[in-house]
Amino acid sequence: MECAEVYNWLQAYLDGGVTAEQERAVEAHIRACPRCRRRLVELARAVNALERSEDLSPRPEFTRRLYELLERETGRPPGPKRKGRAPGG
Repeated sequence: MECAEVYNWLQAYLDGGVTAEQERAVEAHIRACPRCRRRLVELARAVNALERSEDLSPRPEFTRRLYELLERETGRPPGPKRKGRAPGG
C-alpha cells in the first residue's frame, strides 16, 4: 500500500470498516511509515475530541464542502469507494 491509499483508508480503519486483509495492509504500512503513523494518531485524536464534545452541530454545507476540498486535493472521492452515496448523504 502507498501513503495516498492508506490515507484514504484511515477513517474506515479506525471505525473497523475495513476487511481483515485491508486491516493487515494498513497496519503493515503504518508500522513502516512514520508519516502515516502520525496521520493515524492525529486522526484518532481528532475523532476522540469530537466524540467527547457535546452538542456539536456543523453548518449544513460543511460536509459537502469538506468532500469537495478532499476530492480536489486528492483527485478522487475521499475514503473507500462509496457505492451509491452522495457526499453528506
